Amino acid sequence: MEADEISFKQKFGKDLLTLFLNKYEQSQSFVTGTPGKMRPQLIIGKSPFARDYNDEMDFRKRHWMNERLAELEQEDVVQLTMAKYRSDEIEKVYLQWEAVEEAYRISGRTPLRTKLEQLRASLIPLSSHPWRWVQKWRQEMDDALAQGKAVRLDPDDVQGTVDLVHTLNELPLLGDRAVPIRIFSQQLFRDTKHLERQTLKRLIALAKQASGEQRETEEEWLDWLGLTRNPQSVFLCGSLVFRTRDGKQVDTSAFPGGLGLSGETIDVITHVFVSARHILSIENWTSYHHYLEQPSVRAGEVLVIYTGGYPNRVLQSFLRKLSQVVSEASNPPELLHWGDIDLGGIRIFKWIQSNFFPGLRPYRMGVDTLLQYESQAAPVSEDYASQLVHTLREPRYADWLPVLETMIERRIRLEQECIVD
Repeated sequence: MEADEISFKQKFGKDLLTLFLNKYEQSQSFVTGTPGKMRPQLIIGKSPFARDYNDEMDFRKRHWMNERLAELEQEDVVQLTMAKYRSDEIEKVYLQWEAVEEAYRISGRTPLRTKLEQLRASLIPLSSHPWRWVQKWRQEMDDALAQGKAVRLDPDDVQGTVDLVHTLNELPLLGDRAVPIRIFSQQLFRDTKHLERQTLKRLIALAKQASGEQRETEEEWLDWLGLTRNPQSVFLCGSLVFRTRDGKQVDTSAFPGGLGLSGETIDVITHVFVSARHILSIENWTSYHHYLEQPSVRAGEVLVIYTGGYPNRVLQSFLRKLSQVVSEASNPPELLHWGDIDLGGIRIFKWIQSNFFPGLRPYRMGVDTLLQYESQAAPVSEDYASQLVHTLREPRYADWLPVLETMIERRIRLEQECIVD
Protein backbone atom coordinates (compact mmCIF):
# COMPACT_ATOMS: atom_id res chain seq x y z
CA MET A 1 0.00 0.00 0.00
CA GLU A 2 1.43 3.37 -1.04
CA ALA A 3 2.09 6.14 1.48
CA ASP A 4 -0.45 8.40 -0.27
CA GLU A 5 -3.14 5.75 0.05
CA ILE A 6 -2.42 5.13 3.73
CA SER A 7 -2.44 8.82 4.69
CA PHE A 8 -5.55 9.51 2.59
CA LYS A 9 -7.49 6.67 4.21
CA GLN A 10 -6.40 7.66 7.71
CA LYS A 11 -7.37 11.28 7.22
CA PHE A 12 -10.69 10.40 5.61
CA GLY A 13 -11.55 8.00 8.43
CA LYS A 14 -10.73 10.54 11.13
CA ASP A 15 -12.56 13.37 9.36
CA LEU A 16 -15.63 11.19 8.84
CA LEU A 17 -15.79 10.08 12.47
CA THR A 18 -15.13 13.63 13.67
CA LEU A 19 -18.09 14.83 11.62
CA PHE A 20 -20.28 12.09 13.12
CA LEU A 21 -19.11 12.88 16.65
CA ASN A 22 -19.87 16.58 16.11
CA LYS A 23 -23.41 15.63 15.15
CA TYR A 24 -23.67 13.31 18.14
CA GLU A 25 -22.37 15.88 20.65
CA GLN A 26 -24.89 18.44 19.40
CA SER A 27 -27.80 16.02 19.65
CA GLN A 28 -30.38 15.35 22.35
CA SER A 29 -29.02 11.82 22.55
CA PHE A 30 -25.76 13.20 23.93
CA VAL A 31 -27.58 15.35 26.50
CA THR A 32 -29.79 12.51 27.74
CA GLY A 33 -27.23 9.74 27.33
CA THR A 34 -29.89 7.64 25.61
CA PRO A 35 -29.60 6.64 21.92
CA GLY A 36 -32.33 8.23 19.83
CA LYS A 37 -34.27 6.78 16.96
CA MET A 38 -32.16 8.65 14.43
CA ARG A 39 -28.50 7.71 14.23
CA PRO A 40 -25.89 10.29 13.12
CA GLN A 41 -25.78 9.96 9.35
CA LEU A 42 -24.62 11.63 6.17
CA ILE A 43 -25.27 11.44 2.45
CA ILE A 44 -21.92 11.15 0.70
CA GLY A 45 -23.04 13.23 -2.29
CA LYS A 46 -24.08 16.12 -0.01
CA SER A 47 -21.21 15.88 2.44
CA PRO A 48 -17.81 17.63 2.66
CA PHE A 49 -16.38 14.47 1.06
CA ALA A 50 -18.47 14.71 -2.14
CA ARG A 51 -15.77 16.48 -4.15
CA ASP A 52 -13.16 13.78 -3.55
CA TYR A 53 -15.71 10.99 -3.90
CA ASN A 54 -16.81 12.22 -7.32
CA ASP A 55 -13.38 13.33 -8.56
CA GLU A 56 -13.29 12.13 -12.17
CA MET A 57 -9.65 13.14 -12.48
CA ASP A 58 -8.55 10.74 -9.74
CA PHE A 59 -10.80 7.67 -9.49
CA ARG A 60 -8.53 6.24 -6.76
CA LYS A 61 -10.07 8.53 -4.15
CA ARG A 62 -13.51 6.87 -4.38
CA HIS A 63 -11.88 3.46 -4.31
CA TRP A 64 -9.86 4.32 -1.19
CA MET A 65 -12.86 5.89 0.53
CA ASN A 66 -15.01 2.84 -0.23
CA GLU A 67 -12.32 0.57 1.17
CA ARG A 68 -12.02 2.59 4.38
CA LEU A 69 -15.79 2.70 4.80
CA ALA A 70 -15.97 -1.06 4.26
CA GLU A 71 -13.34 -1.54 6.97
CA LEU A 72 -15.31 0.62 9.40
CA GLU A 73 -18.47 -1.32 8.59
CA GLN A 74 -16.69 -4.60 9.18
CA GLU A 75 -15.59 -3.25 12.59
CA ASP A 76 -19.28 -2.42 13.34
CA VAL A 77 -18.50 1.30 13.61
CA VAL A 78 -20.71 2.38 10.70
CA GLN A 79 -23.45 0.99 8.50
CA LEU A 80 -23.49 1.63 4.75
CA THR A 81 -26.29 2.00 2.23
CA MET A 82 -25.37 1.51 -1.44
CA ALA A 83 -26.79 3.59 -4.27
CA LYS A 84 -29.33 1.86 -6.49
CA TYR A 85 -27.88 0.30 -9.62
CA ARG A 86 -24.34 1.47 -8.71
CA SER A 87 -22.30 -1.24 -7.03
CA ASP A 88 -19.30 1.04 -6.50
CA GLU A 89 -21.23 4.00 -5.03
CA ILE A 90 -22.09 4.38 -1.35
CA GLU A 91 -25.06 6.66 -0.80
CA LYS A 92 -25.43 6.92 2.99
CA VAL A 93 -23.28 6.25 6.04
CA TYR A 94 -24.69 5.76 9.57
CA LEU A 95 -22.76 5.80 12.85
CA GLN A 96 -23.65 2.81 15.02
CA TRP A 97 -24.76 3.84 18.50
CA GLU A 98 -22.80 1.00 20.08
CA ALA A 99 -19.60 2.23 18.43
CA VAL A 100 -19.49 5.81 19.74
CA GLU A 101 -16.61 5.08 22.12
CA GLU A 102 -14.72 3.27 19.37
CA ALA A 103 -15.28 6.25 17.08
CA TYR A 104 -13.67 8.49 19.68
CA ARG A 105 -10.71 6.12 19.93
CA ILE A 106 -10.15 5.86 16.18
CA SER A 107 -10.50 9.60 15.60
CA GLY A 108 -8.16 10.42 18.48
CA ARG A 109 -10.72 12.86 19.82
CA THR A 110 -11.28 13.42 23.54
CA PRO A 111 -14.95 12.74 24.35
CA LEU A 112 -16.94 15.88 25.07
CA ARG A 113 -18.33 14.24 28.19
CA THR A 114 -14.78 13.90 29.50
CA LYS A 115 -14.10 17.58 28.81
CA LEU A 116 -17.32 18.60 30.58
CA GLU A 117 -16.35 16.56 33.63
CA GLN A 118 -12.95 18.24 33.60
CA LEU A 119 -14.70 21.62 33.57
CA ARG A 120 -16.91 20.54 36.48
CA ALA A 121 -13.85 19.48 38.45
CA SER A 122 -12.11 22.78 37.72
CA LEU A 123 -15.06 24.70 39.23
CA ILE A 124 -15.11 22.82 42.54
CA PRO A 125 -12.75 25.28 44.32
CA LEU A 126 -15.45 27.96 43.94
CA SER A 127 -17.99 25.99 46.01
CA SER A 128 -17.23 27.94 49.18
CA HIS A 129 -16.23 31.24 47.57
CA PRO A 130 -16.90 34.23 49.88
CA TRP A 131 -18.74 36.11 47.13
CA ARG A 132 -22.29 34.82 46.90
CA TRP A 133 -22.68 35.61 43.20
CA VAL A 134 -19.63 33.49 42.37
CA GLN A 135 -21.07 30.53 44.30
CA LYS A 136 -24.36 30.91 42.45
CA TRP A 137 -22.63 31.09 39.07
CA ARG A 138 -20.55 27.98 39.84
CA GLN A 139 -23.69 26.05 40.74
CA GLU A 140 -25.44 27.14 37.55
CA MET A 141 -22.45 26.08 35.46
CA ASP A 142 -22.16 22.75 37.27
CA ASP A 143 -25.85 21.99 36.71
CA ALA A 144 -25.53 22.81 33.00
CA LEU A 145 -22.36 20.75 32.57
CA ALA A 146 -23.97 17.79 34.32
CA GLN A 147 -26.72 17.98 31.70
CA GLY A 148 -24.20 17.95 28.87
CA LYS A 149 -24.35 21.68 28.17
CA ALA A 150 -21.21 23.81 28.02
CA VAL A 151 -22.89 27.16 28.69
CA ARG A 152 -20.39 30.06 28.38
CA LEU A 153 -17.45 27.72 29.01
CA ASP A 154 -15.12 26.37 26.33
CA PRO A 155 -14.70 22.57 26.58
CA ASP A 156 -11.55 22.87 24.48
CA ASP A 157 -9.96 25.33 26.90
CA VAL A 158 -10.19 23.74 30.34
CA GLN A 159 -6.98 25.50 31.36
CA GLY A 160 -8.65 28.84 30.66
CA THR A 161 -11.37 27.96 33.16
CA VAL A 162 -8.75 26.78 35.67
CA ASP A 163 -7.05 30.19 35.38
CA LEU A 164 -10.37 31.99 35.81
CA VAL A 165 -11.16 29.96 38.94
CA HIS A 166 -7.70 30.66 40.35
CA THR A 167 -8.19 34.38 39.73
CA LEU A 168 -11.65 34.43 41.32
CA ASN A 169 -10.36 32.68 44.42
CA GLU A 170 -7.55 35.19 44.90
CA LEU A 171 -9.56 38.39 44.37
CA PRO A 172 -11.27 38.41 47.81
CA LEU A 173 -7.83 38.27 49.45
CA LEU A 174 -6.72 41.59 47.97
CA GLY A 175 -8.29 43.76 50.66
CA ASP A 176 -9.67 47.27 50.24
CA ARG A 177 -6.97 48.64 47.93
CA ALA A 178 -7.11 47.92 44.18
CA VAL A 179 -4.00 46.05 43.02
CA PRO A 180 -2.30 46.77 39.66
CA ILE A 181 -3.17 44.07 37.14
CA ARG A 182 0.39 43.15 36.27
CA ILE A 183 1.49 42.80 39.88
CA PHE A 184 -1.52 40.57 40.54
CA SER A 185 -0.77 38.55 37.39
CA GLN A 186 2.84 38.02 38.48
CA GLN A 187 1.68 36.80 41.88
CA LEU A 188 -0.81 34.35 40.35
CA PHE A 189 0.87 33.11 37.19
CA ARG A 190 4.51 34.26 37.47
CA ASP A 191 3.87 36.22 34.30
CA THR A 192 3.00 39.92 34.40
CA LYS A 193 0.95 39.77 31.19
CA HIS A 194 -0.83 36.41 31.51
CA LEU A 195 -3.93 37.87 33.17
CA GLU A 196 -4.44 40.49 30.46
CA ARG A 197 -3.79 38.08 27.61
CA GLN A 198 -5.71 35.03 28.80
CA THR A 199 -8.18 35.75 31.61
CA LEU A 200 -9.17 39.40 31.97
CA LYS A 201 -11.82 39.55 29.25
CA ARG A 202 -13.68 36.50 30.52
CA LEU A 203 -13.36 37.74 34.12
CA ILE A 204 -14.99 41.08 33.29
CA ALA A 205 -17.61 39.39 31.10
CA LEU A 206 -18.46 37.06 33.99
CA ALA A 207 -18.78 39.97 36.42
CA LYS A 208 -21.12 41.80 34.04
CA GLN A 209 -23.23 38.71 33.44
CA ALA A 210 -23.44 37.19 36.92
CA SER A 211 -22.75 39.78 39.62
CA GLY A 212 -25.90 41.88 39.33
CA GLU A 213 -23.74 45.01 39.59
CA GLN A 214 -23.83 47.92 37.16
CA ARG A 215 -20.72 49.74 35.99
CA GLU A 216 -20.04 51.93 32.98
CA THR A 217 -16.41 51.30 32.01
CA GLU A 218 -13.82 48.54 32.11
CA GLU A 219 -11.84 50.52 34.69
CA GLU A 220 -14.88 50.63 36.96
CA TRP A 221 -15.41 46.89 36.63
CA LEU A 222 -11.74 46.27 37.39
CA ASP A 223 -11.94 48.47 40.47
CA TRP A 224 -15.06 46.68 41.66
CA LEU A 225 -13.18 43.39 41.37
CA GLY A 226 -10.18 44.82 43.22
CA LEU A 227 -7.88 45.50 40.28
CA THR A 228 -6.56 48.56 38.47
CA ARG A 229 -4.38 49.33 35.47
CA ASN A 230 -2.77 52.35 37.10
CA PRO A 231 -2.29 53.66 40.66
CA GLN A 232 -5.38 55.48 41.91
CA SER A 233 -5.64 58.95 43.45
CA VAL A 234 -8.24 61.32 44.89
CA PHE A 235 -8.53 64.64 43.07
CA LEU A 236 -10.13 67.54 44.92
CA CYS A 237 -10.08 71.31 45.20
CA GLY A 238 -11.37 73.71 47.80
CA SER A 239 -11.43 74.25 51.52
CA LEU A 240 -10.42 71.13 53.44
CA VAL A 241 -7.99 70.60 56.30
CA PHE A 242 -6.71 67.19 57.30
CA ARG A 243 -4.26 65.86 59.85
CA THR A 244 -2.02 62.85 59.36
CA ARG A 245 -0.86 60.16 61.75
CA ASP A 246 2.36 61.99 62.56
CA GLY A 247 0.47 65.16 63.50
CA LYS A 248 1.14 67.12 60.31
CA GLN A 249 -1.69 69.34 59.09
CA VAL A 250 -2.50 70.17 55.47
CA ASP A 251 -4.86 72.88 54.20
CA THR A 252 -5.93 72.08 50.62
CA SER A 253 -7.14 75.64 50.02
CA ALA A 254 -3.47 76.50 49.52
CA PHE A 255 -3.68 74.75 46.15
CA PRO A 256 -5.97 76.86 43.91
CA GLY A 257 -5.81 74.36 41.04
CA GLY A 258 -6.59 71.41 43.28
CA LEU A 259 -4.39 68.44 44.14
CA GLY A 260 -4.24 64.67 43.99
CA LEU A 261 -3.93 62.44 47.07
CA SER A 262 -2.56 58.93 46.74
CA GLY A 263 -3.95 55.88 48.51
CA GLU A 264 -1.03 55.96 50.94
CA THR A 265 -1.87 59.56 51.84
CA ILE A 266 -5.54 58.72 52.41
CA ASP A 267 -4.52 55.86 54.71
CA VAL A 268 -2.56 58.14 57.06
CA ILE A 269 -5.30 60.77 57.38
CA THR A 270 -6.69 60.66 60.93
CA HIS A 271 -8.78 63.83 61.14
CA VAL A 272 -10.70 65.81 58.52
CA PHE A 273 -12.07 69.33 58.94
CA VAL A 274 -14.48 70.83 56.40
CA SER A 275 -15.11 74.57 56.43
CA ALA A 276 -16.75 74.70 52.99
CA ARG A 277 -20.49 75.35 52.90
CA HIS A 278 -20.97 72.92 50.01
CA ILE A 279 -19.40 69.63 48.93
CA LEU A 280 -19.82 68.92 45.22
CA SER A 281 -18.75 65.65 43.61
CA ILE A 282 -18.36 65.76 39.83
CA GLU A 283 -18.46 62.74 37.54
CA ASN A 284 -16.39 63.85 34.54
CA TRP A 285 -12.82 65.16 34.32
CA THR A 286 -13.50 68.04 31.92
CA SER A 287 -16.44 69.32 33.95
CA TYR A 288 -14.41 69.03 37.16
CA HIS A 289 -11.64 71.26 35.82
CA HIS A 290 -14.10 73.70 34.29
CA TYR A 291 -15.91 74.07 37.61
CA LEU A 292 -12.68 74.85 39.48
CA GLU A 293 -12.74 78.26 37.78
CA GLN A 294 -15.92 79.21 39.66
CA PRO A 295 -15.48 82.10 42.16
CA SER A 296 -17.20 80.05 44.87
CA VAL A 297 -14.41 77.49 44.71
CA ARG A 298 -11.71 80.14 44.89
CA ALA A 299 -13.54 81.72 47.85
CA GLY A 300 -13.44 78.46 49.77
CA GLU A 301 -17.20 78.03 49.76
CA VAL A 302 -17.18 74.73 47.82
CA LEU A 303 -15.12 71.57 48.18
CA VAL A 304 -15.06 69.89 44.76
CA ILE A 305 -14.27 66.18 44.39
CA TYR A 306 -13.73 64.34 41.11
CA THR A 307 -15.38 60.89 41.06
CA GLY A 308 -14.44 59.65 37.57
CA GLY A 309 -17.69 57.73 37.25
CA TYR A 310 -18.18 55.24 40.07
CA PRO A 311 -15.69 56.17 42.82
CA ASN A 312 -12.63 53.94 42.82
CA ARG A 313 -11.46 52.20 45.99
CA VAL A 314 -9.04 54.92 47.05
CA LEU A 315 -11.75 57.55 46.65
CA GLN A 316 -14.18 55.31 48.54
CA SER A 317 -11.75 55.23 51.46
CA PHE A 318 -11.62 59.03 51.46
CA LEU A 319 -15.41 59.37 51.14
CA ARG A 320 -15.91 57.08 54.14
CA LYS A 321 -13.79 59.41 56.26
CA LEU A 322 -15.54 62.46 54.86
CA SER A 323 -19.02 61.01 55.39
CA GLN A 324 -18.24 60.34 59.04
CA VAL A 325 -17.23 63.97 59.53
CA VAL A 326 -20.37 65.19 57.76
CA SER A 327 -22.67 62.90 59.76
CA GLU A 328 -21.20 64.15 63.06
CA ALA A 329 -21.26 67.86 62.14
CA SER A 330 -23.74 70.10 63.97
CA ASN A 331 -24.04 72.29 60.87
CA PRO A 332 -23.10 69.97 57.97
CA PRO A 333 -22.31 71.31 54.49
CA GLU A 334 -24.76 70.88 51.63
CA LEU A 335 -24.00 67.68 49.70
CA LEU A 336 -24.33 67.77 45.90
CA HIS A 337 -23.41 65.57 42.96
CA TRP A 338 -23.16 66.58 39.32
CA GLY A 339 -23.13 63.91 36.65
CA ASP A 340 -24.48 62.99 33.24
CA ILE A 341 -28.24 63.04 32.83
CA ASP A 342 -28.38 59.45 31.66
CA LEU A 343 -28.68 55.98 33.16
CA GLY A 344 -25.03 55.86 34.14
CA GLY A 345 -25.09 59.26 35.79
CA ILE A 346 -28.27 58.50 37.72
CA ARG A 347 -26.95 55.13 38.89
CA ILE A 348 -23.67 56.69 40.03
CA PHE A 349 -25.60 59.33 41.99
CA LYS A 350 -27.70 56.67 43.72
CA TRP A 351 -24.62 54.60 44.50
CA ILE A 352 -22.81 57.51 46.18
CA GLN A 353 -25.98 58.48 48.01
CA SER A 354 -26.60 54.92 49.26
CA ASN A 355 -23.02 54.23 50.31
CA PHE A 356 -21.79 57.55 51.69
CA PHE A 357 -24.15 60.53 51.80
CA PRO A 358 -27.87 59.83 52.41
CA GLY A 359 -28.55 63.56 52.15
CA LEU A 360 -26.92 63.89 48.72
CA ARG A 361 -28.84 65.99 46.18
CA PRO A 362 -28.38 66.25 42.38
CA TYR A 363 -26.82 69.38 40.91
CA ARG A 364 -27.81 70.44 37.38
CA MET A 365 -29.30 67.00 36.73
CA GLY A 366 -32.98 67.94 36.64
CA VAL A 367 -35.62 68.30 33.93
CA ASP A 368 -34.93 72.03 33.60
CA THR A 369 -31.27 71.43 32.72
CA LEU A 370 -32.14 68.59 30.36
CA LEU A 371 -34.58 70.76 28.42
CA GLN A 372 -32.35 73.84 28.51
CA TYR A 373 -29.61 71.92 26.69
CA GLU A 374 -31.89 69.69 24.63
CA SER A 375 -30.29 70.89 21.39
CA GLN A 376 -26.98 69.41 22.55
CA ALA A 377 -28.45 66.20 23.93
CA ALA A 378 -27.72 62.83 22.36
CA PRO A 379 -30.54 60.65 20.96
CA VAL A 380 -31.21 57.29 22.61
CA SER A 381 -31.81 53.97 20.89
CA GLU A 382 -34.87 51.77 21.36
CA ASP A 383 -32.86 49.44 23.55
CA TYR A 384 -31.71 52.34 25.72
CA ALA A 385 -35.29 53.63 25.94
CA SER A 386 -36.38 50.18 27.13
CA GLN A 387 -33.76 50.35 29.87
CA LEU A 388 -35.11 53.75 30.89
CA VAL A 389 -38.63 52.31 31.14
CA HIS A 390 -37.32 49.44 33.26
CA THR A 391 -35.48 51.87 35.56
CA LEU A 392 -38.64 53.98 35.82
CA ARG A 393 -40.38 51.00 37.47
CA GLU A 394 -37.74 50.52 40.14
CA PRO A 395 -38.84 52.03 43.49
CA ARG A 396 -35.33 53.21 44.40
CA TYR A 397 -35.41 55.63 41.44
CA ALA A 398 -38.72 57.23 42.45
CA ASP A 399 -37.02 60.61 43.00
CA TRP A 400 -35.87 60.54 39.38
CA LEU A 401 -39.32 59.95 37.92
CA PRO A 402 -39.66 63.37 36.18
CA VAL A 403 -36.18 63.13 34.64
CA LEU A 404 -36.65 59.56 33.43
CA GLU A 405 -40.07 60.35 31.97
CA THR A 406 -38.64 63.35 30.09
CA MET A 407 -35.75 61.27 28.74
CA ILE A 408 -38.23 58.66 27.52
CA GLU A 409 -40.63 61.21 26.05
CA ARG A 410 -37.92 63.22 24.26
CA ARG A 411 -35.69 60.20 23.54
CA ILE A 412 -32.61 62.10 24.76
CA ARG A 413 -29.79 61.96 27.29
CA LEU A 414 -27.31 64.70 28.23
CA GLU A 415 -23.62 64.43 29.04
CA GLN A 416 -22.46 67.02 31.53
CA GLU A 417 -19.62 68.23 29.27
CA CYS A 418 -22.36 69.86 27.17
CA ILE A 419 -22.99 72.27 30.05
CA VAL A 420 -20.21 74.82 29.83
CA ASP A 421 -21.64 78.01 31.35
